[in-house]
Amino acid sequence: MKSKQKNELYEFSSFKLDVKKRRLLCEDKIISLTPKEFEVLFLLVENAGQVVEKDELLETVWKDTYVEEGTLTRNISWLRKKLAASGANDLPIIETVPKRGYRFLPEVVVKLSESAALVSKDEIVHHIQFEEIVQQIQIEESIEILPSSDDTEISFVDGKILETPKIKALPAAPLRRQISIFWAVPVLLIFAAIALSAYYGYFFQNQSNVILAAKIVPFSGLPGREDSPAFSPDGNQMVFSWDGGMESGNSNIYVKVIGAGDPLRLTNYAANEINPVFSPDGKSIAFVRLLPTHNEIILMSALGGNEQIIYDQASYGSVSFAPDGKSLAVAELGASREPTGIYLINLQSKARIRLTAPAAPFVDHTPRFSPDGKNLAFIRYFSPFHRELFVVSAVGGEPRQITSDDVRIYGIGWSPDNQKLFFTSYRNINRLNLWQVSASGGEPQLIETGSRGLEDLAISPNGRTIAFVEEKSDENIWQIAPEAVPRPVIRSTHADHSEQFSPDGSQITFASDRTGKDEIWIADADGKNQRQLTNSAAQSGSPRFSPDGKFVVYDAQTADGSDVYIIPVNGGEARRLTETGKVNSLPAWSIDGKWIFFRSNRSGSHQIWKTPASGGEAVQITQQGAFEMFAAPDGRKIIYTKDSEKAGLWQVDTNGGGEELIPELAEAGGWRSWTVASNGVYYTGLAVQPPFRIKFFDFATRQTKEIMTTEKSPLTYFSNLAVSPDGKKILYARRDQSASSIMLAELN
Repeated sequence: MKSKQKNELYEFSSFKLDVKKRRLLCEDKIISLTPKEFEVLFLLVENAGQVVEKDELLETVWKDTYVEEGTLTRNISWLRKKLAASGANDLPIIETVPKRGYRFLPEVVVKLSESAALVSKDEIVHHIQFEEIVQQIQIEESIEILPSSDDTEISFVDGKILETPKIKALPAAPLRRQISIFWAVPVLLIFAAIALSAYYGYFFQNQSNVILAAKIVPFSGLPGREDSPAFSPDGNQMVFSWDGGMESGNSNIYVKVIGAGDPLRLTNYAANEINPVFSPDGKSIAFVRLLPTHNEIILMSALGGNEQIIYDQASYGSVSFAPDGKSLAVAELGASREPTGIYLINLQSKARIRLTAPAAPFVDHTPRFSPDGKNLAFIRYFSPFHRELFVVSAVGGEPRQITSDDVRIYGIGWSPDNQKLFFTSYRNINRLNLWQVSASGGEPQLIETGSRGLEDLAISPNGRTIAFVEEKSDENIWQIAPEAVPRPVIRSTHADHSEQFSPDGSQITFASDRTGKDEIWIADADGKNQRQLTNSAAQSGSPRFSPDGKFVVYDAQTADGSDVYIIPVNGGEARRLTETGKVNSLPAWSIDGKWIFFRSNRSGSHQIWKTPASGGEAVQITQQGAFEMFAAPDGRKIIYTKDSEKAGLWQVDTNGGGEELIPELAEAGGWRSWTVASNGVYYTGLAVQPPFRIKFFDFATRQTKEIMTTEKSPLTYFSNLAVSPDGKKILYARRDQSASSIMLAELN
């Protein structure tokens, strides 16, 4: 099937917007735009002189993806900067219409080509998929965040929690899977490897040849966020990016002797700088500088000083020196003048040679030269969350696929003998960890570090030490109320969340990873008498009390997917309700306690299913997609969301049937910050920045009122809001501290 698309050219001021080629030109010079910036500009230009409402822009450009208004604001801001930098300094271009939207001011002339282009349906689909991949890379490599908010965008794919930050306003922080920073907190991460080895030995007993990393220590113990480690050629120093321990500070390039001294700051630029790497002779450092209108690859002395711009239209990837020091490997995402692929840049002539040419819509990223310079490893993105490891000859040719796991992969590194590849991946388990695989392919081996958020990595020249970045956060459950001082109810130095009151209000169930993995816990309503309820090899979460308060239903993620379990409140053996090798998660009780509703992808898409609490066959309820649910107080309906991030609450009969949007609750349900009470729905209204407003929708009056405000945003990726049966207590899970630290692990 083919569709006809007009080859339209919009001219305004000194600019031309070429719709077919999807590019902006100023006096025949291409202005680099991200896919979403192009879509925003196109919609404004197409409606020049008219006010385009914010909602229309968000719904058109970010269709089927929930993003906040700050995302739109950021794209408008960057468009203005790019237009101004390209010749529109003295001309008003995009006017902000307060509380409504934006108006494109210049006069626009539309030109049509004589012949219309035929665009295949596959090409359209490929283009959409390519945009999604590039946007995911942009999020992971460079994101703009609010300093006072811990906002992250989370999605659930195949039972895995996928955490990415929401795009906000300047200043920026260059972090993978970033978590925004409330304040700088010194973090000293010391692993008790011996104490954890028994657990990991049990958890991975079915994994062959698991390697336990030894002597895992912090690289520096610096506060704030450390990222992008790379060893010097002699293995004595580390170059890395660091925000200086400053709240919302830019990440600049630092170098430090391993095991001694303070870090030496090499750059002091008002932009984020990431992915530094030493030259083979150790005299220079190359890195990527992220600017509003473009990115640059910079070369400078390892001692600091003058800078040389190697490439001024870089994409969002990392760089890798050829062992002879004569060229750099870079990833090009098609955002500039070059097609997507891995390129070699000659440092003398600046000539570029294309090594890989992935088929649309795939993207190649994160190139890494082998120590002998004969090959490059890289990550190929088949979708935002499906990535595989490839190797290609340094002189070009057909790449060889190394992994086939259909999960996310992050960092890559080579062994000194060129025989092994190290990478971080969600492979087989629902957390990021370190793996090694033969460079010729085969079954990867797990290298257990004890980390739950391992990302970037670097291998020392002798191959005995691995540097990796670990995310560390402290998430706690607070009790909040109008005109009352918030106080922590459930607090540890780890992640505590997914709280819910018992039916009589005397107890709280919650999830916590304080033992090294996610388990279900019980506590008194005031937070006292905390006790662990589950103790299994699986990662457990989403606990809900039964209507009689005697049981807790929860989900547990395993290597095969996730399943739903029931366990007595007083402890004992858990009973498994589902067993399909699929994703069965986010359970909820029926009002009479006879049924368990849950989310499952067993039919090919994520829908609500129900199964008898006593065990038995499951029955599908919804047909049009579902995420998280509660039974309505009348027992006849299920109230649910369709997405972890997108607002809007729906309802469906407990036996299936019509699936209806609840019009009064179109703003509710986002961030997983909502709950159903006997008389209505409590939820946190979506906002770009504080204050965050907790609201109540009354079933009887069909009216909504604001209960209170809080300066702290909800966790977003875990269920984070609970209300006592009498409505007097509100529990709210939030992140109190976050950091990322570079860790050093020795290999036996």
